[in-house]
Amino acid sequence: MFFNNTAATKLNKAIILLAISMLLLSGCSQNNNNQKPTPRQQSAQDGQQPDEIPEELKAIEGSIEKIIKSLGGPAVAVEGEEQPAEEQGGESQDKGGQKEGKKEEGQQSQGGNQKQVAQPPQPESPWEKITPTINTLHYQWNAYMPSAVKMGAKEPLVGNFGDALNRLTGAIIEKDKNKALMAASHLYAYIPDFYSLYKARTSPEIKRLRHYTRNAMLNAMTANWTQADEDISSLKSSWALLKNTLSKDQQQDSNKLDFSIYELEKVVKERNTALSNIKGKVTMANIEAIEKSAEKQTGQEGSE
Repeated sequence: MFFNNTAATKLNKAIILLAISMLLLSGCSQNNNNQKPTPRQQSAQDGQQPDEIPEELKAIEGSIEKIIKSLGGPAVAVEGEEQPAEEQGGESQDKGGQKEGKKEEGQQSQGGNQKQVAQPPQPESPWEKITPTINTLHYQWNAYMPSAVKMGAKEPLVGNFGDALNRLTGAIIEKDKNKALMAASHLYAYIPDFYSLYKARTSPEIKRLRHYTRNAMLNAMTANWTQADEDISSLKSSWALLKNTLSKDQQQDSNKLDFSIYELEKVVKERNTALSNIKGKVTMANIEAIEKSAEKQTGQEGSE
């Protein structure tokens, strides 16, 4: 049986149309798969601004710093926190002490039987400050967790932070100072990873510098020199990454941090606990200076 020319032409057109339809369907399917929004894209579609650090994350970082500071560890200033009286200036304290001394002398001179010496106030237990802070930190983490996951935080990061928070809480319940300090430092180690989820004004690497410096100081304090050596090595690697991104205007701060890291490494190698604490504080201050200058610079760029 043979087809005439008209039938053959119709058949060829039908085959071509069928092939085109199959190609179109296949292309649509692939486009749908390829256009699946990433967590960051999804958050943008939902109206969020991924270039802004959420207040919940800042609050979590601040609470960790408060706990470390309350335990006498190396911490940075928390925005909005009142300075202790001893950090507000020694002159006013000296005047106050002189006035109190004169008052006591006057009371004693009025009569030998009327000596009234003021009792020094009892120092507040650090655990009384820390308990409400650690409780608040759990609520802060619970409030921030959904946002972190939405921004693309993977399960290991979220799970590890939660485990580290529980370990810190356990150390605080036990009232073990050294254990709590190390647990707080370990918890802070995840803060840079969360900052990496956003287009922050400053590099999250600055947070890593702070963590490795603090960890080296704490390990030196407990004579855990092997770990302190590893912290210094990580600190140098992280600094090498960040240093190349700094502007010429930050060169002076960069040089200061360079030398302070060098000196910190030197005293750690010498196994000198006291100097490791001093050099570590200098390094922490230099890191904070770079962070502030970076924030100032990006702020100026944004206003132009």
